[in-house]
Amino acid sequence: MEVAKRFICHSGGAEGADSYFEFFSKEYCVDVVAYSYKTTFHQSENKYELSESEFREGVVNVYKTNEVLKRSRVHSYLKFLARNWHQVKNADEVFAVSTFRKSNNNLQVQGGTAWAVQMAIDLQKSVWVFDQNQTKWYYYNHYHREFRETDTLPKINSSNFAGIGTRNINLFGIEAIEQLFENSFN
Repeated sequence: MEVAKRFICHSGGAEGADSYFEFFSKEYCVDVVAYSYKTTFHQSENKYELSESEFREGVVNVYKTNEVLKRSRVHSYLKFLARNWHQVKNADEVFAVSTFRKSNNNLQVQGGTAWAVQMAIDLQKSVWVFDQNQTKWYYYNHYHREFRETDTLPKINSSNFAGIGTRNINLFGIEAIEQLFENSFN
């Protein structure tokens, strides 16, 4: 008898997209690791509290990522941004729900999700982003160094994947996560 492949969703346990990735993971018998660092807001039953050394490792990578993103007030969000590093580091592919904005004629992920997405890009991982406003999936083309629209629904192929995104998820974003799981596991 063949043993079923074990899947793990690496996420952040936050409200919004993270919670829906966790919900659908449970529905499809996918394990979840929900990374956290010293916060009382994190209510996930799959909470993994980062150690001090893991947190410091995350902080180093946040500042490295900020060399690309060039965001201000980074220090105010280090608890959240440092955990993003571990979500991405431990995953082979990243699925995000967010929105894009144009920056220098390129699509750039908005908000805090941009950090994890950029970390994944820097590590040459497969990155898929669902834009809630355009209701479309995009993938990052590493050769052309840009996001490109796709007509096909993405599929979770790796046993270790990150499921991340905006706290301000809408019905289209929720549906995209549900379809991702159906497409991958049905």
